[in-house]
Amino acid sequence: MPMAQLLARNVSTNYTAHKITNTSERFFPNPYADYDEKTHGTEQHKLVSRSGVVNLIEKYVGMIQKNHTQAKMREDLYVGTAGIAFMFWKLSRTKETKSKFPCLNLASNYIDEAKRQSTKKHRSSKDSVAFLCGGAGIAAVSAVVFHAQENRHQMKIDVEIFLKGYPECATDDGYEADEVLVGRAGFLHGAYWLNQTIETKPIGNEMITKVCKVLMKRGRRLATSLRIGSPLMYEYHEKTYLGAAHGICAILHALLESPWFNHNDSGEFCASTTKLADIKNSIDYVLTLQSNDGKFPTRHDSDRTLVHWCHGCGGAIYLFAKAYLTFKEEKYLECCRKSSDTIWRQGLLRKGPGLCHGVAGNGYSFLLMYRLTGELRYLYRAAKFADFLNSTIFSEKLLAPDRPYSLYEGLAGTVCFLADLLNPLQSSFPFMDVFEKKIT
Repeated sequence: MPMAQLLARNVSTNYTAHKITNTSERFFPNPYADYDEKTHGTEQHKLVSRSGVVNLIEKYVGMIQKNHTQAKMREDLYVGTAGIAFMFWKLSRTKETKSKFPCLNLASNYIDEAKRQSTKKHRSSKDSVAFLCGGAGIAAVSAVVFHAQENRHQMKIDVEIFLKGYPECATDDGYEADEVLVGRAGFLHGAYWLNQTIETKPIGNEMITKVCKVLMKRGRRLATSLRIGSPLMYEYHEKTYLGAAHGICAILHALLESPWFNHNDSGEFCASTTKLADIKNSIDYVLTLQSNDGKFPTRHDSDRTLVHWCHGCGGAIYLFAKAYLTFKEEKYLECCRKSSDTIWRQGLLRKGPGLCHGVAGNGYSFLLMYRLTGELRYLYRAAKFADFLNSTIFSEKLLAPDRPYSLYEGLAGTVCFLADLLNPLQSSFPFMDVFEKKIT
């Protein structure tokens, strides 16, 4: 059954996948031989079928536009209409796709719909802080879309709305979430993205560092109470997750992006010796938890492993890539290589095509490695994960997500991955570009 029919069927019948209990059930066996220079050559353009990728993008965008209203989508970036707006903004920046659709007009329409959905709900301090799952993310995408349309007035209004979450983030009292989906780290990643995409860099250093100081304080306090080997640790619903979605990896990544890791006139980091040591030693603690086969446990006190962006090496790889670029130590690059090899073996996930726990999310890790090393094996791997998205076995056997057209669970995120495959040296997982310059 083609993916379009499968996803439509699953939406119309309120499909819920069966619970996976066996590790081998989580992923499809990788049917592809790994990159070999003699077999596959050394010409980048021959590793990626650009016309095939564009055709797949057009197919998926058509499915999203036709069917997303049936999927009971929320308004947010994670599984809502704001994520589709982000997708069209992404397509507007890609040479092969910007003329295929009225990208910015569609992005504007979808973000307006997200705003309308949002105003119908009771808003809270949590919504103001939450980037991927709340109003902060909607405001940020709106600001970037209006910036692209050269509407500076509305852009400034949206930046002000985004900053409504700042007071909660900048204090240690009351707001308990520190992770990426609804917490302080997500707010920081949103702030960095705004500064990366809007030339005026609307979020200042002082605001960034205040939120970072709160994260440090909270991380030290919990680590001390748990008496573990890491100077910093964080909880989400009383569980010490490690992964990118709810755990320490994306929080430490947010700290590495801060102005503390700019260089002063002496060429040294601006971070104090204590801050620098606590952040780096925490990164090294997480590194000790990587197994010989490249995997990470989902929590510091658990043996369970997953190969996802949200939990596992598919998300941890971004922290260690940033650590490698920051500290120039080979152990972090080796960690990334081991993670990538595991993702190649076990990353064709059955849970769907999306970013959080799907094939496209894991495919992004190869684009990261290609940018990090320049090695064609990683571009080849990314292209093969894209090929698999269009395979019969994937269409027939995937366990479709609840919101199959969204950014983090479904096809909107898949389209972003495919668009980045067309321009791999400028590719980045949404809101986690480890190569962008920090705030100056």
